[in-house]
Amino acid sequence: MAKYEGLAPEERARITDIQDLLIERFVEHKEAIEEGQRVRAKELEAEISELRREKENVTRWAAVG
Repeated sequence: MAKYEGLAPEERARITDIQDLLIERFVEHKEAIEEGQRVRAKELEAEISELRREKENVTRWAAVG
Protein backbone atom coordinates (compact mmCIF):
# COMPACT_ATOMS: atom_id res chain seq x y z
CA MET A 1 0.00 0.00 0.00
CA ALA A 2 3.07 2.25 0.04
CA LYS A 3 2.38 3.38 -3.52
CA TYR A 4 -0.91 4.87 -2.28
CA GLU A 5 0.72 6.67 0.63
CA GLY A 6 0.08 10.16 -0.76
CA LEU A 7 -3.66 9.59 -1.15
CA ALA A 8 -6.31 11.02 1.13
CA PRO A 9 -7.97 8.53 3.49
CA GLU A 10 -11.13 8.54 1.35
CA GLU A 11 -9.10 7.78 -1.77
CA ARG A 12 -7.23 4.96 -0.05
CA ALA A 13 -10.54 3.56 1.18
CA ARG A 14 -11.98 3.64 -2.35
CA ILE A 15 -8.87 1.90 -3.73
CA THR A 16 -9.31 -0.81 -1.08
CA ASP A 17 -12.99 -1.18 -2.00
CA ILE A 18 -12.13 -1.45 -5.68
CA GLN A 19 -9.45 -4.05 -5.00
CA ASP A 20 -11.94 -6.11 -2.98
CA LEU A 21 -14.48 -5.87 -5.80
CA LEU A 22 -11.84 -6.88 -8.34
CA ILE A 23 -11.01 -10.01 -6.35
CA GLU A 24 -14.70 -10.92 -6.20
CA ARG A 25 -15.16 -10.34 -9.92
CA PHE A 26 -12.08 -12.39 -10.84
CA VAL A 27 -13.39 -15.30 -8.77
CA GLU A 28 -16.84 -14.97 -10.35
CA HIS A 29 -15.22 -14.80 -13.80
CA LYS A 30 -13.23 -17.98 -13.17
CA GLU A 31 -16.38 -19.76 -12.02
CA ALA A 32 -18.36 -18.53 -15.03
CA ILE A 33 -15.66 -19.80 -17.39
CA GLU A 34 -15.55 -23.17 -15.62
CA GLU A 35 -19.35 -23.47 -15.87
CA GLY A 36 -19.40 -22.49 -19.53
CA GLN A 37 -21.30 -19.25 -18.91
CA ARG A 38 -19.73 -17.19 -21.68
CA VAL A 39 -22.19 -14.30 -21.54
CA ARG A 40 -21.71 -13.92 -17.78
CA ALA A 41 -17.93 -14.12 -18.24
CA LYS A 42 -18.07 -11.27 -20.79
CA GLU A 43 -20.19 -9.17 -18.44
CA LEU A 44 -17.66 -9.73 -15.67
CA GLU A 45 -14.79 -8.80 -17.99
CA ALA A 46 -16.54 -5.48 -18.65
CA GLU A 47 -17.01 -4.91 -14.90
CA ILE A 48 -13.35 -5.74 -14.27
CA SER A 49 -12.26 -3.26 -16.94
CA GLU A 50 -14.46 -0.55 -15.46
CA LEU A 51 -13.13 -1.15 -11.94
CA ARG A 52 -9.55 -0.99 -13.21
CA ARG A 53 -10.33 2.28 -14.99
CA GLU A 54 -11.87 3.71 -11.84
CA LYS A 55 -8.83 2.69 -9.79
CA GLU A 56 -6.53 4.41 -12.29
CA ASN A 57 -8.68 7.53 -12.21
CA VAL A 58 -8.59 7.72 -8.41
CA THR A 59 -4.82 7.49 -8.35
CA ARG A 60 -4.42 9.86 -11.31
CA TRP A 61 -6.63 12.56 -9.80
CA ALA A 62 -4.86 12.19 -6.46
CA ALA A 63 -1.51 12.77 -8.17
CA VAL A 64 -2.84 15.95 -9.80
CA GLY A 65 -4.51 17.26 -6.66
